[in-house]
Amino acid sequence: MINTYNLFAVPVVHGKLPLQPIVHKKILSFVDDNYTESDLRSNRKGFQFHKDFEGKKEMDELINQMMLKTFNSHISWSWLNVLGDNSYNNPHSHPTLHSNFSGVFYLSNENNNIIFTRDNETFSFQPTIFDFLIFPYSLVHYVLPEKRKEKRICYAFNLKTLEDKNNV
Repeated sequence: MINTYNLFAVPVVHGKLPLQPIVHKKILSFVDDNYTESDLRSNRKGFQFHKDFEGKKEMDELINQMMLKTFNSHISWSWLNVLGDNSYNNPHSHPTLHSNFSGVFYLSNENNNIIFTRDNETFSFQPTIFDFLIFPYSLVHYVLPEKRKEKRICYAFNLKTLEDKNNV
């Protein structure tokens, strides 16, 4: 007989990282000017953008400063994830050769819960503006549809440890 015991909790790190108002306004303007609903990867009836945009460079520098000091990591891949009225994210994880952890940085005031699931258990967290969450890239998470007047805007990213920086 073989038994498996889940003895250790999965770490999810929560923090606050204020963004300069001018950079935040650039990103909000970009979203307003470019938002179109579609289905892309885990996003349903929302908007994802995986290329450069106004404010991305400054935001990456801010996040990388914190991640290098705190987690000895840097961003290896990132994208904007925007949800409008009744849009959502399917359950997913971020398995990739280019990350050790994943993260989300919240850029809007109205954010419905992000839900994490593991071994038939769920944990729900309701982020506020400029919150960030860091979690194992393999941890399944999702966002349920919700009626909203304002867009739910977050910046999702994968992190690679510093010693792996040359392998990105």
